[in-house]
Amino acid sequence: MVNEQDRGSIPLPFSTVRKGFDRDEVRNYFERFDAELRVTAADRDAAAAQARDLAKQLDDARDEIDDLRKDVDRLSVPPTTAEGMSDRISRMLRLASDEASEVRAKAEADAAEMISVAEQEGAQLRGQYESLVAELEDRRSALEIQHEQTMAKARTEAAKIVEAAQSERDRLAAEAELRRSQVQEDFDLAMSERRQKTITAVNELESTSKAEAHRRLADATHEAERRLQAATDQSERKIAHAKELAEELRVLRGRILAQLLGIRGQLDSVPAMLASVNRESELLDAQPDTAASNSEKRSTENTSSKPAPGGAADRNSTPSESGKNSADETDNSDEDTAVLSTVEKNPANRPADQRTVKTGS
Repeated sequence: MVNEQDRGSIPLPFSTVRKGFDRDEVRNYFERFDAELRVTAADRDAAAAQARDLAKQLDDARDEIDDLRKDVDRLSVPPTTAEGMSDRISRMLRLASDEASEVRAKAEADAAEMISVAEQEGAQLRGQYESLVAELEDRRSALEIQHEQTMAKARTEAAKIVEAAQSERDRLAAEAELRRSQVQEDFDLAMSERRQKTITAVNELESTSKAEAHRRLADATHEAERRLQAATDQSERKIAHAKELAEELRVLRGRILAQLLGIRGQLDSVPAMLASVNRESELLDAQPDTAASNSEKRSTENTSSKPAPGGAADRNSTPSESGKNSADETDNSDEDTAVLSTVEKNPANRPADQRTVKTGS
């Protein structure tokens, strides 16, 4: 229920006529108000659509990063045989290094673009929300001022109507009193029968005048109460409508803030992914140098361990030299095994599911 104080706080911008407000002014006012409400709803729908588009762009960027990560994992799979391991590892590391550089550059560019777009969209949505709130506050203030003016005008008109009715009643009473005095004089001068008739006529006239005065006063009071009640009912309807509009804007604000918070949370995970890609790239850049050094060392050892021409050196070699050659071959095999173990320990060569779990943690 709306109390008397609330009824007097929202004015109505309408002129009053004999039986209420001007219909044309009321119709035009509600048409303008309905148009403004439709514009507000359209702005709200546009803001929601922009938020959905921004979320979709973020999901597309994340999918693209996942695809690039899968490509890096596929290129970094270790060979299944020991033959040609150095060449394969060198090619694989070079390709992986180049691919990681491209992925890192593309991821950094995409992340910067996504952050810039998200910030612009967030600022635009925030500005639209603040504009809607300010507009609603201005409308509420205007409605309050108009309501106060309308109620004051209605009270003034009601007071004027009551005062006019009282004046009319006093005038009729004065006229009746004057007529009664005149009849009284005639009554004193006339015969008793005429006097009796005159007194009867005066009494009837007085009763009629009083009844007419009471009737006019009752009609004026009823009309004033009806106008006041009509103005109060219309003010209550406008207050309820304004509250509904404010509630819709509050719900829209909550949705927009929730979407902005979700987007911000997703953007916060981008630096972690970029850091993971940088670490993988640094490990891949370090692997080609190690593989090349091991290959050169094995080539030198193989050259020094070849037998002399003619076969004499083979026949004259001692058991200690044969054991040394066997030891060199064992060392070469151990170096290949160490290189393979280093490649397997590299985070870039791990399975995709393990690296994804580590990145998420």
